[in-house]
Amino acid sequence: MPLRDALRGVVTLADATEEMLEPVAQILPEPLRTRFRHTLKSIDKVGKRLIDFPITTQQLEAASRFVVAQETDTAAAEASATVFAYAWEHLDGSSATHRHMISETIVLDCMVRLRDKTDLVGTDFAATLITDLRGSTAFGLLPGLTRRISAGDEAKIDLALLAIAVWLLTERAGILSEEEKLLDLSIALIRAMHAESQKAFSDVTHLAHFLAATSAHL
Repeated sequence: MPLRDALRGVVTLADATEEMLEPVAQILPEPLRTRFRHTLKSIDKVGKRLIDFPITTQQLEAASRFVVAQETDTAAAEASATVFAYAWEHLDGSSATHRHMISETIVLDCMVRLRDKTDLVGTDFAATLITDLRGSTAFGLLPGLTRRISAGDEAKIDLALLAIAVWLLTERAGILSEEEKLLDLSIALIRAMHAESQKAFSDVTHLAHFLAATSAHL
């Protein structure tokens, strides 16, 4: 059972009660289950909400297709960069993750450059994209100029990149409020799997497998 089904009916994850989270016990083994519950509780419910951003479900669908190279025209790339930036802003407003700026322009440039130089598809394309973004200057205190961030902050950025990728790879909810919940579920799951998440960057092939397996949980 996907996590979205186990938590169906929960409006805001930060307000979920222990009783509401009980179905998760049927899906995640310990100690992952406890870490996941703890991470959900740490999500700041005053973070910037997706439903307040000028994005549409159509843009989300285009972004999902782009990250697996199903649709790679300029419009899809632009939609993907925009959605990625807004997802970043949502996570940035939450205590569950980072506090760094993002350059949508640089994100788009990375996406277009990868599209133009590779024939990869599926999670192989997604993993290579996340690896390219990870090595870019799209994130940091001064995106495009210098990252100027600590090793600890680098790790937090890695988790945010993984969470957004996993979110975009899962089945679309069709409603922005539900998409917001899925994004929060994604960061909670990625943080609960912290050790595994860090190991995912060992190579692109490993990362592709990790993204496929983790997105299936949502």
